[in-house]
Amino acid sequence: MRVTQKNIGIGRAHRLFARMAESNLVPRPDRRESTFAAALFCLALAFHFWGATVGWKSLNLPGCEFRQTQTGISAFFIQREHNFSLAYPTPVLGKPWAIPMEFPLYQWTVVWVSDALKLPLTQSARAVSLVCFYLSLPAFYLLLARIGLSRPRRLLVLGLLLTCPLYIFYARAFLIETMALMFGAWFLLGYVRTVEERSPGWLVAAALAGAGCGLVKVTTLLFFLMPAFIWTLWWFWNDWRQPADVRARILVRRVGWCALAVAVPCVAAIWWVHHSDAIKNLSVAGNFLQSSRMSLYNFGVGSRFSSAIWRQHWQVYFHDLTSVPVLVVCAVLAAAFARRWWRLIGLLLFLFLAVQLVFPILYAWHEYYYVANAFTLLMAFGFALCGIFESRMPRVAAWVVVLSVYGLQAGMYMKDFYPVQKQISNGGSNLTLALRSLMAPDEVMVIAGDDWSSITPYYAQRRALMIRRNLETTWSEIEPAFDRLKDEDVTALVLEGKQVENEQLIRSAVVHFHLDPRPAFRWRDATVYVHEQIRPYLPDLLRNIPEIEPGEPETEDSNPLLRHDVETGVLLRRYRDDFSGMQPRPFRYYTTYGTSRFDFEGHQAFNAHPDTRLWFNIPQGNRIFSAEVGVVPGAYDPKLPNSDRTDGIEIRLEREVPGGVKELLFSRLLNPRDVESDRGLLHIEHAFDLGQPGVVCLSIGPGPHGNYARDWAMLGRVDFK
Repeated sequence: MRVTQKNIGIGRAHRLFARMAESNLVPRPDRRESTFAAALFCLALAFHFWGATVGWKSLNLPGCEFRQTQTGISAFFIQREHNFSLAYPTPVLGKPWAIPMEFPLYQWTVVWVSDALKLPLTQSARAVSLVCFYLSLPAFYLLLARIGLSRPRRLLVLGLLLTCPLYIFYARAFLIETMALMFGAWFLLGYVRTVEERSPGWLVAAALAGAGCGLVKVTTLLFFLMPAFIWTLWWFWNDWRQPADVRARILVRRVGWCALAVAVPCVAAIWWVHHSDAIKNLSVAGNFLQSSRMSLYNFGVGSRFSSAIWRQHWQVYFHDLTSVPVLVVCAVLAAAFARRWWRLIGLLLFLFLAVQLVFPILYAWHEYYYVANAFTLLMAFGFALCGIFESRMPRVAAWVVVLSVYGLQAGMYMKDFYPVQKQISNGGSNLTLALRSLMAPDEVMVIAGDDWSSITPYYAQRRALMIRRNLETTWSEIEPAFDRLKDEDVTALVLEGKQVENEQLIRSAVVHFHLDPRPAFRWRDATVYVHEQIRPYLPDLLRNIPEIEPGEPETEDSNPLLRHDVETGVLLRRYRDDFSGMQPRPFRYYTTYGTSRFDFEGHQAFNAHPDTRLWFNIPQGNRIFSAEVGVVPGAYDPKLPNSDRTDGIEIRLEREVPGGVKELLFSRLLNPRDVESDRGLLHIEHAFDLGQPGVVCLSIGPGPHGNYARDWAMLGRVDFK
């Protein structure tokens, strides 16, 4: 007789479980049980959705905020800069700003959703995470079907995932975890279906989902390869027991399909690790994140059996995943009623614990890592609950037990996580609010005393150079990182904790970045220094921000940008941009009241209140001076007394010649109070000739009587053609 895979049933592990489930000794679910199981699942799903959306509009990111803000700041700057490159920004460790950890598919998706639906970034991130979690459930449902669990009991098992505090709290986090879980679940299903059915369609699904899992989070792929490997061993065991004349052919075919299903995911994951390492290697402060330098930490070398590590695991078990009563109840139920599921329960518990042995530190100190594997523990509980429905226990009593377990799980969420989630916050602290107020969006801060946490930069929405813990006096690393920022506007130094006394760091930052050496303000245990050009404006910038303790008060003449000739080349970009309407831009200026721009009737106008002087380098030849100039209408409002209205301004264009002599090229008086044609933003032109390159000064002064009252002058476009 010809032996085929069909008639010997080789490699179909799920058939064994199916036969077990269909045993005449096992009560099959009736219609009432099916209906009740579906209703209970829907109730658990509704509870999960409600819990996951508590505090939905809050901008804070509770739960491993260090990591959530790291993901968040990448997405924020991807969106701000429209930077969808693989060297995506994570601007917390200085230049270059890229230190890619995971492939940015999650961050890109968050930004795309935010842009498409006009959602705030935080809500977009929560929506993407939650949808990914829900999309993983069908894959788990189908996997449970592969091992022969009936439909109502699959829903019973999945209900435990929906009532687990971890899966409620972190299903809406600004993290990659649920996207990796979704890809991992579909990869495992695709792998099983590919190998068992030799299906090209499922092969493509396994390849794509596995590649997505490996790129988004390689440790999650490594975990899902564990059950895939165990399933493979089961197939090989069954294949080996086949007749000798077909064994080799069956095994070769099996190996081929297995290799095809994992090839793309493994290649994609390895490629990304090498590619991201090459990018991280370019960062002076961030090259420590290369996989080769992090392997001891990632794999917990020397810490795998540390008591402190396992105490932390224990805390996660009974704070985030389950409770002691639930564990005890499920263990008793498994021992008493779920004997035919013992091997599977043992396998699920093994998978749950094995990955913690592989990555002990990562799982101990980052509870969100359990998103990848917690379902195995919960499914083990689920099979224990299924056992009581396969026993002679009255159905009413069985459902009471199930409802009790669900209730205990939901109660843990209500007790420990709901109070945290329901707090509505604008995100960050008064420190980050102050930093956002005094720093322009493209400016940079240096932070010491907070390791390399992204929390302050994320909520301040500013780029940063974080000086890592224990490196605050390692000048061989600090100085090169400072040098990388020479073309950036570094406007704040934030020192926290003991670093407020790091005088050498303060002196170095003052010299490198032209900071004022006096503390600008303090907030709790943090002291902030700011750029010398910003310091005079601190009272206005920090007005009405609570808990801010000002530094030394300013003197009347302490502003280096007022009543002095200032070279524009030394200005912060925020002040240089005030001259963007001038071609060429002045190389020097003088102002009495400071530079600023404002909108006037759809035009960007430069505040040119007398006395204002602007110096330009002009090439030789015939030139045309063209400018938009005027006085703000409020300065000559007819409702004001005549003595309190402007008496006009004078515009002068002069050429500076050697010896300090000035040659008048053009002069024009504007008196909008008395001359109606002088009102509004006027266009003036004057042609002149320069025999050789020279310096031309445009000045705005008071009217002929030297009266400065309400001389609110403005300049629009200024051109020398």
